[in-house]
Amino acid sequence: MPLTMLPPGQEAIIRDCKASEATRKFLEGLGIVPGASITVVSETGGNLIVNVKGSRLALSKGVAGQLYITLAP
Repeated sequence: MPLTMLPPGQEAIIRDCKASEATRKFLEGLGIVPGASITVVSETGGNLIVNVKGSRLALSKGVAGQLYITLAP
């Protein structure tokens, strides 16, 4: 499911990124890679604040919709 479907406070694992090559490389530099744990901190108008590897990052609705996740066990 896309990251935009994850409710705030729930942890998930990044499974895949369907973004363009340039965006994918940018996200990888921020630690948003397949296998990484991600948690939505808050959501405003579809845009997300997420916690990845101890850092809070802002993601637009468009970018968040291109990140696919599975729920953490």
